[in-house]
Amino acid sequence: MLIVENSPLYSAEFFANDDPWKYLSDLRENHPVSIHRRSDGYEFYALTRYEDVYSAYIDYARLSSSYGTMIDGSYRPEKDSASGRMLIVADPPSHGALKKPIKSAGFNRAMLMKIGDIVRKNIRSVLNDLSVGDQIDFSQVVAPELPKGVLEALFGIGTDDAQRLLEATRTMIGYRDEVYAGNSPLDSLVDSQLDVLDFMSELIDQRIRTESSDDMIGFLAQCVATGEMPRDVALLNGLNVAVGGNETTPHTASLTVDTINNERKEWRKLVDGKVSCEVATQEFLRWTSTNSYVQRLAVDDFVVGDHVIPAGSFVTLWNMSANRDASVFEHPSSFLIDRTNNKQIAFGAGIHRCIGAPVATLEIQTFIEELASWDKAFVVVEPPQRLHSNFMLGLTELQVEVAKAEDLKS
Repeated sequence: MLIVENSPLYSAEFFANDDPWKYLSDLRENHPVSIHRRSDGYEFYALTRYEDVYSAYIDYARLSSSYGTMIDGSYRPEKDSASGRMLIVADPPSHGALKKPIKSAGFNRAMLMKIGDIVRKNIRSVLNDLSVGDQIDFSQVVAPELPKGVLEALFGIGTDDAQRLLEATRTMIGYRDEVYAGNSPLDSLVDSQLDVLDFMSELIDQRIRTESSDDMIGFLAQCVATGEMPRDVALLNGLNVAVGGNETTPHTASLTVDTINNERKEWRKLVDGKVSCEVATQEFLRWTSTNSYVQRLAVDDFVVGDHVIPAGSFVTLWNMSANRDASVFEHPSSFLIDRTNNKQIAFGAGIHRCIGAPVATLEIQTFIEELASWDKAFVVVEPPQRLHSNFMLGLTELQVEVAKAEDLKS
């Protein structure tokens, strides 16, 4: 088995400035199971084939989520401080108990319809304000409108509060990038976490006073008031939902615009009605794979092919690699907007498939629908600036010029 000392998979700079796709492709083809080490003693196994990644997601009994889902936690196998109390770091049976109220309050059919309406209104409004010749940073002007609509609906807040929450959660995910965190990444991470928790606490107090339960945080607040849910659990899962959705979709939207700019012939298939927005959305999700990986801890020996990953080992499941696996996707390194039977796992699989996946998919599809019907288009005018993160693939800057829609044909 390949053992990589001082692996680039730990490096945020590598993901921002190099070619992680190529590196992971080589691992997938030649070393689908490998060990990656760092000088501080941190070590993890990397799974890069679709079949192995999918199987690892499904086997939640032997691969626990309770020890943290990101590489940059403790290098010792210690449970996350929120283990069992926050959905993303909970295993059954606590996982199911947490998931039920969050899903029923925040991701029911009525809430999805409300979210869709607000997101479409926000996107349409910002697009209508743009004129041919305008030059903007898409990642700052347009992309945030997607999650802001979700926050407004799920937490029953206004645009200003949604912007405040978005900025805090963006720092939490991108704390290793100076654009978000300046020169004090760990301080910025802690401060942003506290800001979000304080904000959630204020919302819970407000909903308890008003006895309102018509949004997700209101529903959780009433669970707190009746004693059905501890306050810290409501706070942590409010944070979980806010962070989970706020960063994925704006980065996916920015990467989508960059992809459209680079794949103009494919985009014309959609604009000309040769492919549905639903099909196109699945390919954009596969192609961008914004959430690059998740981490698990093997609580029992875990067999992958001819290899045995011993109990007590960290295991990383590389979504971005699985979504480029030639054994599952024909021409995996090509963006094919009309790709059918798309088995992308950008949101994971099994019981730990992202609870917000339907919302995120709705946001991206709504965005694509609005772009396809817009009488203008975005043309990228400068090289995009990639986020310094190995966990989230995204752009901190995407300079675009607004052009006539027909200009994108060239």
